Amino acid sequence: MFPVINRIRDFLMDSDRDIGVLVDTTSFKHINTEFSDEEVTYALRYLDGKNYFKLRSDRAGYVITPEGYERWLFPEGHINPKSVFVSYAIKDKKLAGNLKVELEKNGLKVFLAHEDIEPTEKWRDRIISDLKSSRTFIALRTKNYCGRPYTEQECGFALALNKRILTIFIGTSTDDMGFCSEFQGEKFEEVEEQKIFEFCKKQLI
Repeated sequence: MFPVINRIRDFLMDSDRDIGVLVDTTSFKHINTEFSDEEVTYALRYLDGKNYFKLRSDRAGYVITPEGYERWLFPEGHINPKSVFVSYAIKDKKLAGNLKVELEKNGLKVFLAHEDIEPTEKWRDRIISDLKSSRTFIALRTKNYCGRPYTEQECGFALALNKRILTIFIGTSTDDMGFCSEFQGEKFEEVEEQKIFEFCKKQLI
């Protein structure tokens, strides 16, 4: 049963489902190619019994409960006031890595996906766990960053989790930021590492 539950969770993590949003049973058709209808039904009933899912009264499908969202879909994490989550495009990993080194010299704990996720870890779980446990979210918003689905999702999570958001605009503008545009940020015309590092340290240390 638990392999089926893990596949359902993976599906939901990759989708845009939220609390109270209907999850039609036809959404799991691709899972039926790996598992039988009975196995999928049993797994859904188990999640219902745990109060993670609830079958709608019209039996049109399930909704994710707040408990399911907090306790099952997204791992809990204790907030570390010295922890910083840096969100960046993979093409900017050198800049992100240098920022991590600079901030950690000053006693902060910095999470970077390409450095801190072990090959055997479930990367989505680790990213969400570190987002939850971090106090500050830094977005290195370059032209490589804008419009990328995963970086935009990270911004959305940070906003929903009420993190302190610092935005570094590098050749971009607030027009590209959506709801996060109202938060504190600094604009740079190009990659000026020392100025970027000094700005971040001034805000965080």
